[in-house]
Amino acid sequence: MLALLFALVSQTHASELCAPEHALRIHIGAQTFNVSVAASPQERERGLSGAPALAAESGMWFLLPMPDWHGFWMHGMNFPIDLVWVSPARQVLGAITLQPCEGEYCRIHKPPSPVAYVLEINAGAFAGKTGDNVTW
Repeated sequence: MLALLFALVSQTHASELCAPEHALRIHIGAQTFNVSVAASPQERERGLSGAPALAAESGMWFLLPMPDWHGFWMHGMNFPIDLVWVSPARQVLGAITLQPCEGEYCRIHKPPSPVAYVLEINAGAFAGKTGDNVTW
């Protein structure tokens, strides 16, 4: 029985051993980002708003409650970011660079198709492309 359990565990991919809410590092191609996780509604709403800056090779990993066309905005942001849309199948769906909004109006940015995860990193830091695999 123990051998069967060991065989099953050894077949599991390393990226599946860690639940997305426990991710500390996100890997896309040759890039790795150390992340904070935004899993609760309050954490997702706050995001990086109010933060003075973001360290190099770091970011925020958003876990969304269900795959959908979730919108993101730049309200209260102090620096530009790259926003990377990630599918439920853990593939990059696209990425956009966003500037902080000025005044009261902040445009809402929606993904090209339903997303399960979003990675926010410093503007210009994303070197990947649509279709790249995302692991943690």
